[in-house]
Amino acid sequence: MTLDAVRNDIREIDERIIDLIAQRQRLAARIARFKQENDLPIRDEAQRKAVLDRVFTYAVESRIDPVAVRSIFEILIEMNEERQRECSGDGNLP
Repeated sequence: MTLDAVRNDIREIDERIIDLIAQRQRLAARIARFKQENDLPIRDEAQRKAVLDRVFTYAVESRIDPVAVRSIFEILIEMNEERQRECSGDGNLP
């Protein structure tokens, strides 16, 4: 396999990751509607902790850096919370 072929495989994975992030954002919009209808706050500390703990453990099991994975998911959670704020009329997203 050539270096270019491996880089192409990485590019394809990157695009799939972006597609999954976009899907996660769409789900955040659905969550925002549910939270609005049920008068729930956007930030849910218990859920945040559960997600971060779950991905940390899965990263350990997958033998990749769990601290880095946790950091990535902190960003993803912040993105989802921002999407929820936007859906509620309070955010900065387009």
